[in-house]
Amino acid sequence: MKRLVIAGGGTGGHLYPGIAVAQYLKDKDVECFFIVSDRGLERKVLSGLGYGFYEQKETPLKGVSLGTRVKSLFRLLGEIKKCFSLIKKGDTVLLTGGFASAAAAFVAVVKRNRLYIHEQNSVMGLTNRIFAGFCDKVFLSFPETANAAGNTVVAGNPVRAEFKNIKPLEKGGKRILVMGGSQGSRLVNNLVAGAAGALLDKGYAIYHQAGGKLLDETKKKYIEFGLMDHENLTLAGYIDNVAEALENCDIVIARSGSGTVFEVTNAGRYAIYVPFKAAADNHQFYNALYAEKQKGAKVIAEDSANIGKLLEAIEDYENNCDLYIESVKNMKKYESAVIMAGGMNIG
Repeated sequence: MKRLVIAGGGTGGHLYPGIAVAQYLKDKDVECFFIVSDRGLERKVLSGLGYGFYEQKETPLKGVSLGTRVKSLFRLLGEIKKCFSLIKKGDTVLLTGGFASAAAAFVAVVKRNRLYIHEQNSVMGLTNRIFAGFCDKVFLSFPETANAAGNTVVAGNPVRAEFKNIKPLEKGGKRILVMGGSQGSRLVNNLVAGAAGALLDKGYAIYHQAGGKLLDETKKKYIEFGLMDHENLTLAGYIDNVAEALENCDIVIARSGSGTVFEVTNAGRYAIYVPFKAAADNHQFYNALYAEKQKGAKVIAEDSANIGKLLEAIEDYENNCDLYIESVKNMKKYESAVIMAGGMNIG
């Protein structure tokens, strides 16, 4: 049996593409093993799916004090030693980014395992840039990825099967889904809460995922505006089934991590993206721009974001609904897991 080691983690954006590839390989006589972060999300998700995994201790090197950096380097050496025992001769190694991929990448290079990278974002991350030259192939999510290095193949970002079987967008729908990610986004929460009164008056229904840590303060906003008990407003900390939530909406308001952009694209939904400006190399802006260029989304830059612009973007969708529905339908969609499995000669 072939064995694929998928290394990466720290966020769902690093985890879920690997899961999508593993799901595709499920019936192809390939064992998939994950090397991930110890932040808890991966343990919860992977345990439920039945995959084997190892959790690495966090090793931050950017934006931290010198003392923390030194501790991280010693910790990284320990994780490299562990990866020497986890990664076997003949294993194929796929890096999905984040700090949890560095140790596995180093070991794969030393042991001369077949090594591949999947770069989720429109700007190549630090770990991926370092190891791209040692890889057999680098799979890109976006055709115009900046700083791309190595033998590159455009594959898109793998999404789980449930995002590809969603009924098409229909004209006249007034259901808004707000996604700030598992941590939530205070800016997005405040924009939507501020615009909610006008939207609810126009007959919109709002499902607002505020993030667990920001749920209470967002609830206070809605109470302050006298909207918390409105029958067409639902407020939640998390969304357990994102695919189902996407199927039951017409417009998405969200940050623009690569995973979100490709899930929304594959679900065939129109989006209004407010990119997280502090994301490394401003990659969220370029992720969102990819969708806007195909007329499947509207980008509102963080610096200029306000309630008026959000309402204008929604009104623009209303006025040009036919155009946007057709554009969303025609947006480029990749069979990413198929491309990657074929490129790795493993499925």
